[in-house]
Amino acid sequence: MTTDGDFISNELRITCSDAVALVTDYLEDALDESDLDRFEQHTRGCQACRVYVDQIRRTIRIAATTRDESVEVRPANFDALLAEFDRLGRDSTL
Repeated sequence: MTTDGDFISNELRITCSDAVALVTDYLEDALDESDLDRFEQHTRGCQACRVYVDQIRRTIRIAATTRDESVEVRPANFDALLAEFDRLGRDSTL
């Protein structure tokens, strides 16, 4: 179930935005039966959401194959990054 409560369960159909909000719960088998039915009904009829779900699945698979290793940041690069973060933090136009 989503953190927004039962907003999906109270609707007969879900939108693409609802499907995006539910995709993590769907992939983790955490949807109740009602929301699961609505999610699957939506994705059967919505190619864009099927593509999105597939992209998330692929991302999870790729992320699972990466090695957990640290990356060395050279001091000069680190200082430049800190300066850029500081500049961005002060720039009110962003």
